[in-house]
Amino acid sequence: MNGEFYKSVQADIVDAAKYATRNNDTECDDVDPPLPWGDIDQLAILGGSFGGYSALWGITSSDSGLYKCAVAICPISSVGAADEQAKKAFGGSPIIAKYWHRVFGKDVSKKRTIAMKASPMYHIGKVTNASIGLYHGENDPRAPIEHSYNMLKELKRYGVAGELVTFSGEGHGISKDENFLYMYYRIEEFLCKQFGMELFDAGEDTKKFKQNAATVKWSAEYAKKEDEGAF
Repeated sequence: MNGEFYKSVQADIVDAAKYATRNNDTECDDVDPPLPWGDIDQLAILGGSFGGYSALWGITSSDSGLYKCAVAICPISSVGAADEQAKKAFGGSPIIAKYWHRVFGKDVSKKRTIAMKASPMYHIGKVTNASIGLYHGENDPRAPIEHSYNMLKELKRYGVAGELVTFSGEGHGISKDENFLYMYYRIEEFLCKQFGMELFDAGEDTKKFKQNAATVKWSAEYAKKEDEGAF
């Protein structure tokens, strides 16, 4: 509540990531020995809805170097008074808006400069050598798909690698079997590519999501800002 969603809540996520990858981490040197499965160079952050916001925040915050890539499903990319899309989130319901005003706090809800500070979309320029995967239902009433479209503009602007895949007939969450299975197949493919891993051959299982309603709106490798032809 009261603005902690982008402060202490996100700090907890960062602390957990550092705890899991505490190899020679001076902030976590009280634990010995380090976990064998923690690798600071092979870390991704993934989430949906508020978790999608957290994934975007993690990859664009001052701790952005902690993650090699982020996967955000139906995310909110701007909050509070940041812009018009932020105000339209959660269907514009006054009751839900009242709840989120408590979550955002007075400053984020009323002051645009502070709301922009709490909005990942306005910090894409901080992303270096990392990529972002966006997956969104086209009829999302809680986090309108424009949040991902706005993110896409910023990814292109700053030459950040990633992809945007949308799903027609889906809302806040990808629920239809063929779409759900395809989305996670696509996410697996995205993650394997980022970490240089071999993609598992789904074989006959691909038939289960053959009739999916996905559209790959954009997919691009990393490009420097001055390379306008990359996209």
